[in-house]
Amino acid sequence: MVRGRGALLHWIVTFLLAGGPEEDVFVGRAAELAQLADVLARARRGQPWLVIIEGESGVGKTALARRGLAAEGGLNVWWARADPAEADLEYGIVGQLVASAARRVLARYPLLAGEMVRSSPFAVGAQLLGLVGDEQGAGPVALVIDDVQWADRRSVQALSFTLRRLSVDAVAVIAIVRGDRDQLDPLARRMLLSVPQRHRIVVRGLAVEDVAPLAAGLGVRSLGAGAVRRLHNRTGGHTLYLRTVLADADGVQRLAGETAGLPASLAAAVGDQLAALPGPARSLLELLAVVDGPVPLALLGGAAGVAEPAAAIAPAIRAGLADLPPGEPARPVVLRHALQRDAIYAGLAADRRRELHARAVTVVGEASGWAHRVAALDRPDEGLAGQLERLAAGEAAAGRLPLAATHLQWAAGITPGRAGRERRLLTAALHLTLADEARGLILRDAAEAAGPSPLRSCVLGMMAITAGQFAEGERLLNEALAAARDDPDSRPLAAVIAYRLAGTYGLVGDGEKGMTFGRWALGTGCLDAAAASQTRTLVAVGACQVAGPRAGMAELGHLNPDAAQVGMVDADGLSFRGVFRLLAGDLGQAVTDLAASLKLARRGATLTLGLRPYSYLALAQYLAGAWDDVLLTADHGFSAAVIHPRYYELPLLHLAAGCVPAGRGQAEEAGRHAALAEEAAASLGYAQERVYAAMARALVCQGSGDYPGMADALGPWQDDAALDSRSRMYAVLWRPLLAEGLLGSGQADRAAAVVARLAAGSGQVGYLAPALAWLEGWLAELRGAPQEALRAYQRGEDTGHADSPVYTARLLLAHGRLLRRTGNRKDAAGRLRRATTLFAGLRAAPFLARAEEELAACGLRRQHATPRSALEMTDRETEVAHLAGQGMTNAEIAAELFITPKAVEYHLGNIYAKFAVKGRHQLRRLLDDSRRPAPA
Repeated sequence: MVRGRGALLHWIVTFLLAGGPEEDVFVGRAAELAQLADVLARARRGQPWLVIIEGESGVGKTALARRGLAAEGGLNVWWARADPAEADLEYGIVGQLVASAARRVLARYPLLAGEMVRSSPFAVGAQLLGLVGDEQGAGPVALVIDDVQWADRRSVQALSFTLRRLSVDAVAVIAIVRGDRDQLDPLARRMLLSVPQRHRIVVRGLAVEDVAPLAAGLGVRSLGAGAVRRLHNRTGGHTLYLRTVLADADGVQRLAGETAGLPASLAAAVGDQLAALPGPARSLLELLAVVDGPVPLALLGGAAGVAEPAAAIAPAIRAGLADLPPGEPARPVVLRHALQRDAIYAGLAADRRRELHARAVTVVGEASGWAHRVAALDRPDEGLAGQLERLAAGEAAAGRLPLAATHLQWAAGITPGRAGRERRLLTAALHLTLADEARGLILRDAAEAAGPSPLRSCVLGMMAITAGQFAEGERLLNEALAAARDDPDSRPLAAVIAYRLAGTYGLVGDGEKGMTFGRWALGTGCLDAAAASQTRTLVAVGACQVAGPRAGMAELGHLNPDAAQVGMVDADGLSFRGVFRLLAGDLGQAVTDLAASLKLARRGATLTLGLRPYSYLALAQYLAGAWDDVLLTADHGFSAAVIHPRYYELPLLHLAAGCVPAGRGQAEEAGRHAALAEEAAASLGYAQERVYAAMARALVCQGSGDYPGMADALGPWQDDAALDSRSRMYAVLWRPLLAEGLLGSGQADRAAAVVARLAAGSGQVGYLAPALAWLEGWLAELRGAPQEALRAYQRGEDTGHADSPVYTARLLLAHGRLLRRTGNRKDAAGRLRRATTLFAGLRAAPFLARAEEELAACGLRRQHATPRSALEMTDRETEVAHLAGQGMTNAEIAAELFITPKAVEYHLGNIYAKFAVKGRHQLRRLLDDSRRPAPA
């Protein structure tokens, strides 16, 4: 019995792709081979490249790849081939690739060595990156993915992450695409764009001068020039078409005559080959075409009714239609090319197909047998449909939602009654939408054609929200819930609907409704552990929107106080506890919770509530003064966004990525993020996303001292009536920027109103105390009350928390400036020195310059620091140096940054050369010096 495809199929595919039979013939393609050799040479030198090989099926794409790789010695080649029958086999391609890795190395990566299905593509991609990095120790790595157009989505997402993180690695990726790459779905196209260095090879038919060498290689030596020309004209040089015709001995003899006819198509040529074979050989090939995979020879013969299968298969092997790879005891037989399989299958009469599908059930595993059982039917079968529905229920419970959806679609296709058919189809659509919001949309037309039902309204409502049609989605989900909530049989569906409504209302800022629907969903007792945890988190979000962050934390009281002890299922709750702590003023605990939730994501947890933990962690690190950490966190967020692109989260992510460049005077980079945040926010209907974009723009203006620009960016939110509950919830983050812009542009009265609202709403936020004192003092200065301003500044120093060096430094700078202006240069200098120290530690160049100007005005001139400053490091060098300075090893740095150890070595080498340092001890001294202001 063939148990699925598994190890046997991988062995067969590796045999076929990595060399095939010894007598295989390859001719021509000199230009294409030269291009491939050039790319592989570049990859050897430590520059990752992706080669896209395109062309119609059977033209020779795979043969080109294997010939090019065979010519390059010392490569560690991993092969994988996608199959349309396995599109729902999650991580199927990743599984084939890592099967080529050494077992001792693979054992270091538990997700890759074990069960990946319940793990996120982010976690799988991160471990795949580590494995690729380790394998480079044995030489350059080549990853070959054949028939990319059929690759399963989870593998594509994981590979997108892995490929995006390659930098100076000796890795070549060869993606073989049937047809044109532009026909790929968006997910696959994004994967192919993940490697900056790309080369495209379009494989077309062989040249006319290659036909005779091919014929000679296949043992055909009697072709004249006229026959070669006619053969090329008919086939267009298509490799498989040529080989098929040349394998027909009688046909080759006829080619000698000027009037000899040729098959009109490849399918016809394969049909001619098949017809010329003995009956037993045809029977074996027909069953192989139906099974569409390798089958041990003895099992194949028994199922096909062929008494001596070894003798019977020999003519098919000689004709180039089948292969019997050596070295495998079970002697699995496989059709040589998918086009041959398609041609043989297409030539089968309907009755013969059904007969063979029924026979195929006896030679494939249980998982593969379901498709054959369905295909063997000639009428609806409620019994089999019911079995498939029960199978799908178990798969859904195990987290295999796409596979469950496929089996439900099969069940719907053989269901005799309309009601049952629609229920199964709509449930399939629900599973797909829950697994992948965008993927569920492919069944939208079928869902719309179904009769009215709560399930239909639920599915269409979720699809509407995915498409950004929130009003329509809300209407449909409420309609579905009204119909389902009082029906005991529909209680589980009602719980799912209420859970989705809670998430929708949380997103649009209606906390009261979010809490109501979330609590109702929990009260049903119908949610599984993961959905129940997410719903409790949504209730907490609603509570925060209504009553503030401490109310939100109270709703998460079930979580372990120690973030390191929180389980995988509560990753979302832990991340939002961190957000609430950020808003409540506990920066240290906010960073701890958010960082711990992202560690759970690395271990395989899925953050179903989105990418926001990355962004909020970055903002917490920004306020806490850990600016180098911000760069790491934002970079990780963008890598995760490659896997799960959620447009509505981009404004916040670009704000997080732009805050440190703005503070360090990197105006171009900060402006780029601000523009992208504004672009994303403009297409959304949520007020808070526009606030995030405005914050990003205000930070750019802040770095350049453009106070009117800051006021203009956040001006629309001066009026409290214009705010929704989300904007109020996050006001502690954006109101200080608005107040600064208004004060800096001389709008004292408007600034006073904003500062008053900030104090009233967030006065208990510890890290905000220095900011409030600074803003209140500045306001007093504007109103001509310098002594009142000095008292406000001093009060801020006496009572303010030191949690946020960002706000503390601004307070000290303002206080020192006013002391100088009022004649107290001694006290001014002390505060300005402290401000300079804080700004130097942040490497906040624009603010450091302002503090030094004030020191100069006090009569204190600053000496130049080291000849080259750490400010001259690139972002990646900064990240590597920062972690090396913490004592991390190269392997630990690589794991933290999601790069390979080879990349860490490269960046450390650049740093050592650029700053003339030797070793990590001197590197730490360089970093310490860069954060320490030069003496005045």
